[in-house]
Amino acid sequence: MNAERIDSLMAAYGIDWVVVEGSGSATSLFYLTRGAHIGSGIFLKERGKSPILVHIDMERDNVKHLTDFNLVSFSSLNLRELNQIKDPVERGFSYYVRIFEKFGVKGKIYFQGERFNNVSLQVFKKISSELKGIEFPPIKEDIVYSARRQKTEDEIEKIKSVAERTQEAFLTLINYLKGLKRVNGHLEDNGNPFTIGMARVFLRNELIKRGLLDSSGMIIAQGRDGGVPHNHGNDEEPIRVGVPVVFDIYPKEYGGGFYFDMTRTYSFGEPSNEVIDAYEQVKYIQEEAVKQATVGKACKELEELVVNYFESKGHDTLRKNPQAQEGYVHSLGHGVGLDVHELPVINLNSEHTLEKGDVFTIEPGLYYPSKGFGIRIEDTLYIDGNGNTINLTYVPKDLVL
Repeated sequence: MNAERIDSLMAAYGIDWVVVEGSGSATSLFYLTRGAHIGSGIFLKERGKSPILVHIDMERDNVKHLTDFNLVSFSSLNLRELNQIKDPVERGFSYYVRIFEKFGVKGKIYFQGERFNNVSLQVFKKISSELKGIEFPPIKEDIVYSARRQKTEDEIEKIKSVAERTQEAFLTLINYLKGLKRVNGHLEDNGNPFTIGMARVFLRNELIKRGLLDSSGMIIAQGRDGGVPHNHGNDEEPIRVGVPVVFDIYPKEYGGGFYFDMTRTYSFGEPSNEVIDAYEQVKYIQEEAVKQATVGKACKELEELVVNYFESKGHDTLRKNPQAQEGYVHSLGHGVGLDVHELPVINLNSEHTLEKGDVFTIEPGLYYPSKGFGIRIEDTLYIDGNGNTINLTYVPKDLVL
């Protein structure tokens, strides 16, 4: 957790308190508690002050590393007695009144809840109308989400570790596939067709060996399926010879933790000249965008660089045709962290500029399902404390294997 960043954002929006409720599996609470394994908790922070965590008694050992926190158990607040209140709105109202009064929460509050629903809405309407000196002002940013954008040195080291392990696992798969026989237009293993599903299981097992989890579902899509950017691929299909396969891999650490994101497109055998030409275009502009992804660079300008290039080559883009489904039909990149998609946003509407501590992807592609192929190349980069852009992705970008 970057407490200084949170305080800075609170000051910018005139927020007096941040209150976040949820479980340790909720990304924001995981971030705020530095990865504490908790089933339920409430994080409270007054601007400029040390944070508070209300936790379950039996999870006290899981939070003892938070030595700079004021740690308070739920039982010490006698919250269970509130379960006798039958009306859920009254019960929720009494719950937060007790917590707010205990810690002196007042003024302008930024609240985030994992299980926010219609009852919660009524509870907070009641708090706003009946508790003097408490306000929930609308602000344009998610304070915690925005604070997560700039990674600390420790967080970047964790992402680098995930990057290294991911690429080790991925190269193990690719080397295995390269060694398979090519029979009747597809890859074979011990006389049987080697399918997309087999490749997926193989890679998941390699990730597991390295303490990583394919929690969001990797993309291994060939031919026409690879031409639809988020098509995950057909597990029943044998991997075909001379057909491009999009491998988009984005695992995370077990137990909640940081993601890494990378994509390579490979063809096991010579593909068509049209595929080779499209691949060379994607590779060229991907590497050019990586070169220009420097501190202070407007993210919008990076996207414009790619869009201008692809349009000059005759491809449709979302700028030229917002309904386009072929050509360059997605944005250039995104931040990476505890979620696979974070800030900064790298697209034509982005207001972000690249900053120190950013971890982000550069992933242009060309998509032609009607022609039976898609191409994407993706690297994850970060900007260090000295303002240097460093590419975490070293897996080769050769199309033909």
